[in-house]
Amino acid sequence: MKKTLPAIPSNMRLRIREAGKEDAKAAWKLIAQLQEFVDLEITPYEEFAARWERVIASQNFKAFIAEEGEEAKALATVWFRESLSHGGPVALIDEFIVAEGERGKGIGTCLLEHVVDNCFRMGCIEVEVSTEADNFAARGFYHKLGFGEVGVFLEKEKEQAGGEHEES
Repeated sequence: MKKTLPAIPSNMRLRIREAGKEDAKAAWKLIAQLQEFVDLEITPYEEFAARWERVIASQNFKAFIAEEGEEAKALATVWFRESLSHGGPVALIDEFIVAEGERGKGIGTCLLEHVVDNCFRMGCIEVEVSTEADNFAARGFYHKLGFGEVGVFLEKEKEQAGGEHEES
């Protein structure tokens, strides 16, 4: 069965590529939108850039950018791990964000399909994605593209001095 690709406006020249160290600023702008959406404090650029440099160098990490011209429209970050119970490598799409004003144009669908195909070509036997439990739009988007809710993802945040939870 042949997949039908999403309708990208004919005037849009979308390119999806693996991100590199030089993409820190573009990635930061998109991650800041994600942080704002989930009500997290936006990481200062200098701190983000240092973290980006560390993770982009990891063999267990890849990031993908969808861009039109020089403008980043969407970002996906992926972590890879060997799973003993699944019997092979598994990919986790950790962050996935389409820029405000660009949603609903098929960019996210193109990026997600590219990332999933890339993970399977790399030998992954499963691709996972997480989102906030109350983000029903994202959950619907992932369902539409073949992801199923088969598990529960739980979090425990580190407590700061004074008993408050530290936002990660």
